[in-house]
Amino acid sequence: MTEDRVREQNFEADGPQDIEVTITSGAVDLLLTDEPGVSVRVRHRPDAAAPWAEGLSQLMNLFSSGGISSDNAIEQTHVEQSDNRLVVRTPDWLRNVPLGVTVRAPSGSNIDVRSGSGDVLVTGSAGRLSVRTGSGEVKVDRADGAATVVTGTGAVRLGPMLGGLQARTGSGDVEVSSVGGVSAALITGSGDVWLGAVSTDVNARTGTGDLTVADAAKGKIELNTGSGEIRVGVRQGTRAEVDLVSDTGQARSELDLRNSPPSEGDVPLRVRGRTRSGTAVVGAALDG
Repeated sequence: MTEDRVREQNFEADGPQDIEVTITSGAVDLLLTDEPGVSVRVRHRPDAAAPWAEGLSQLMNLFSSGGISSDNAIEQTHVEQSDNRLVVRTPDWLRNVPLGVTVRAPSGSNIDVRSGSGDVLVTGSAGRLSVRTGSGEVKVDRADGAATVVTGTGAVRLGPMLGGLQARTGSGDVEVSSVGGVSAALITGSGDVWLGAVSTDVNARTGTGDLTVADAAKGKIELNTGSGEIRVGVRQGTRAEVDLVSDTGQARSELDLRNSPPSEGDVPLRVRGRTRSGTAVVGAALDG
């Protein structure tokens, strides 16, 4: 066996799968396509290791007189497919060997990824989505079902999340092109939050960073930042009730205002924003 070894397995599948991937260290790539069948590739990914793990991985490979190596980790990764359910699990006792897991599966598959450390990429359209990683960047093209994305540290970059969203990172930016469904919550300890088209209730918070909603159409939007700017773009023709406060900065509207509040049923969009230090602005929907 060599360091370039790649393990590949293929399975028949005629529709969306329930995919569970658990990896201790490395990277996960999920490629959802319109082609039938499922394929799984496992290989050594030293480039995907966290800095502390990379050194340990090198030492393990250097002093592995007992045969412990990346090849062992690849070989002992559990891969099983049955009844439209795919399970991939790397060996926990070789957690310091970073592996790359690539899964190709039909569009609409439900995704459940658990990673101790490493980036997660999902291309194509998922059904339900759950991604949790201790550290690493998460990128997802699209999810039609309920979505949960959590990373201890790292950016979260998402396409349309149409079935509701819970997204959280300890440190890093959060970007979502559009959200729908019942509700969405986006939280980062330190970083910016950017939302494109919004058509549901949203709660977005950051300890330090800017909050932007580019195209708000309906829903109750709550925005809170300890230090940063707030910018809300309201879709043309949308009636909105807006309440923005900045403790030490300016709060202003670039839209025409009415002194009297509208009746409850007349308002599809309600915006409440709070920043302790920064400008808070509501204006027309942003183009990009």
